[in-house]
Parts: sequence; C-alpha cells; structure tokens
Amino acid sequence: MKKLGSNEIKIFLADKYYLVSNENFQLFYRSIIQAVNPYNYYIKLTGQVGHGYNRYYEWKPGTEDDGKSFSLQIDVCDDNGNVLSTKTTTLVVSSASSSAATKNILCIGDSLTANGYWVSYGAEKYRKAGGGPINLLGTIEGGYKTNVKYEGRGGWQWSSYVSGFGDIASPFKKSSGTGISFKEYCTKNGYSNIDEVYILMSWNGVGGSFRNFPLYKEPFASAQVLIDQIHSDFPQAKVTLLGIPQPSVNAGLGAYYTINQSYGDNYGQFVTALNYNKQLEDFSKMPAYANFVRYVDVKAQFDSEYNMPTESKPVNNQSSVTELVGNSMGMHPKTEGYLQIGDVFYGALCHEWN
Repeated sequence: MKKLGSNEIKIFLADKYYLVSNENFQLFYRSIIQAVNPYNYYIKLTGQVGHGYNRYYEWKPGTEDDGKSFSLQIDVCDDNGNVLSTKTTTLVVSSASSSAATKNILCIGDSLTANGYWVSYGAEKYRKAGGGPINLLGTIEGGYKTNVKYEGRGGWQWSSYVSGFGDIASPFKKSSGTGISFKEYCTKNGYSNIDEVYILMSWNGVGGSFRNFPLYKEPFASAQVLIDQIHSDFPQAKVTLLGIPQPSVNAGLGAYYTINQSYGDNYGQFVTALNYNKQLEDFSKMPAYANFVRYVDVKAQFDSEYNMPTESKPVNNQSSVTELVGNSMGMHPKTEGYLQIGDVFYGALCHEWN
C-alpha cells in the first residue's frame, strides 16, 4: 500500500487567531484540512490549553489569560500515528479595549456583507463587552437586530469597488475624472477620517477548481489598488482582510450549479477557497503592506458542515427516507453562519491592531 507523503495533505491554518477572554473559541478541522474527508485521518492536537473533539478544537480563555499567547500544533496522521502534515498557530487572548477615543470603521464586502449581519452582530457584542466607542461608516444600512452602516453589495468583487459594477459607480469614485478617493468619500458623507477598514471579499471572480492566485494578478491587482488608495488618503488607517468562509461541504454548490459550471465542483471549489485565503494572508505579509494590513482567518472558525443552508431530500427516487443536502448556492450561510463571522469580527475588534 502506498504511504501518503506529507505534501499530499495540506493544513491551511493561519499564523494567528484572535481570542477573547470568557468567549468560547472553536476551530473546525473540516475548514482547514485539504482532504475530501479529513475525518479519515487521526488529527492530533498539541498545546497547553483547550480540548479536542471529533470535529473541532475548543477553548474558552479566562480573564487571567488576557495579554497572553498560546501555541497550538495540529498534526494530520495516519492510523499508526505517522505524521503526514503538521502546522502550528498562535492563539492570542485579549478583552474588549475600553479606549475612550472613537474609531471610525469602514466595512466593505460583497453578498456576504450585503445584509450587514456580521457587521452589526460583531459591533454590538463589542459594545456590550465594554469596548471603546466605534462609528461604523457607509452608505448602506442594515444588520442583525441592530442596523448599522457599511458597504456591502451582492455580486461585487475587488475590481467593482475600484472601477464600478456595470453601470453602477463605486461608492469611492472620484467626483471628477477617474479613480477612487476615500478622502472624497468621507467628505461627501460627513466623516472626518477612517481609522480602520475591514474587508470581506470575494467569492465573486474566484471560481475554478483547485485555482491558485498570483499576487500580481486579479483579484489581488484590484485589491492592491483599493488598499493603496486607503493608505494614501489615510496613512494612519489599519486594514484587516477577513478571509472568506469555506463553502458548503454538503453539496450545496453542486445542488445550485450544474456540473459544466466551475462553481458546480464542490471539492474543487473548496480547495480554491483554501488557496484564496492563503493568498490573502500572504498578501498581508508583503513588505509594502505588513505595517498596516493584517489577515484574520474566518474559515477555521466557521462551521461549513452545519451553518450552511440545507434541505431534506429523498436518498433516492424510490425511497421515503431523507437526508440533508446543501442548497442556496452553497456560499451564503444560514443566519447562524453570519453570526459566526460576526464573532470573528468581534474578536478582531477586541485586539488592538497588530
């Protein structure tokens, strides 16, 4: 029997995760291991804190852990304990900052941001936890229970916010000539400045099985234009790149798209999303951006098995027995999924940018 090599199993674990004291943290194996079924392997955890379950790692740090960092190692092993792949991350613990200074925060995204759920949920948690005052900016208003402002539009991608979407201009478009201006955007909408920007993009424009993303081509070419303009207009502003959640692993993509469409390949698109998130993190580490851009990993904290929409479907044409299968495009979460993204946003808000 052929023994698997370490290069055949990849672990997409971010370098750092932002935990909040007295807030339960979960890291889902399915969302970080490139395998059709990661549960076929022995997943070994090594560290000083937390608990290992069948599907996830879990830990609820206390206030005594504030300001501390903890190492977590994940090994993917065969049935005999031989390590096939290994990755280490750092769990950084903090509590909501009580700074008296108000922060102007702009959240930008595509259809995952269009309803404003993750923005309002995370911001409200931050407020209730005693976090410092924040002012959410935007020309769109929505949210989960509480309405807030943001920029989130279905179907848009990085290039849309640079050049517009069809006949619709970018909200950051200059009043005359070409290009975008965040200074003009603030002036037009009555904002004094921008302190932080959170960007959650992009499912749009990243279709394709096992696709990789060179940092000098789209969508990162447009990402560079957008982020460069933010930095040019407001050099003190910090930019957080939120990774996209993994798609439905219950055939949600296959149920919505036909097999001749790139998005109809459930596992191939799953790997593409892993690769895209890895490139987002690599982008944040580039020398030109490392001082003001950080990556925050959403996928590992998102339960793609249970927080994507499903419906009951007969197991075959002649049976009354049903099984749960994905639906609703396989990319748009249930409400609970949006709230999980909001938890990640909350965790990032609680950590002074670094």
